[in-house]
Amino acid sequence: MKATIVLIADLEAENYGRKLMLRAHRLGETGFEMARLPQHISLKQPFTIPNLEDMEAFFDAFAKELHPVTATFEQLDIHPSNVIGGIPSGCMSIRVKKSEELERMQQLLFRKLENRFGPCPAAYDNDYIFHMTIAIGKAPFENYQKAYEQMAKELKKQSYRFSRLGLLYYDDDNILPGTYFCYKILPL
Repeated sequence: MKATIVLIADLEAENYGRKLMLRAHRLGETGFEMARLPQHISLKQPFTIPNLEDMEAFFDAFAKELHPVTATFEQLDIHPSNVIGGIPSGCMSIRVKKSEELERMQQLLFRKLENRFGPCPAAYDNDYIFHMTIAIGKAPFENYQKAYEQMAKELKKQSYRFSRLGLLYYDDDNILPGTYFCYKILPL
C-alpha cells in the first residue's frame, strides 16, 4: 500500500481545475481519471507505507504544523505517463511556481517522514516540479498532445489558495484505476 500527502485546492482552484479537465476531454478525449481525486498539489509522490493507521496518525500531527499557502499557476505541461496501471498514456498538468514556502513544506514533510518511518523514497524526491494535474489516464498520448496544443495558448498565470491537507491512499502499489482515493482531508 502507498500514500501521498497533498495540498488540497480551495473551491476556486478546484473549480478551475475541473473546468480545464473538461476542456482537455472535449479537445482530446482524455477522460476523467483525475476526477477520482480533488484538485491538489502533491508534496511527495506516492510512497510505500507500513500501514494506514500509523500514516493517518502522522498525517494528523503534520497538518497541525502547516498553514495555508498561495500557489501561482505558471504554465501548462504535458508528458507521457504510465502511472495509471502501467498503461502508456499522457499527463497534463499546470506547473506551479516554485516558492520558498512550498519547498519548506516539502522538506519538512521529508524530514518528518524519515524520522517517523525511516527512508520513504518516491519518484522525483530530488527534482520534483510542483504541479496540479488536470488530465491523466488511459487515452493515447496523442490525445493529450491535441488538447495541449490548444489549451497551452489559453492558460493565464493565476494564483490560488490551498488551505487543506489531503492524505491520498493507494490500496494497490500499481495504482490501478479504482484502487486509490483521497482518504482524509484536514484544514491547515
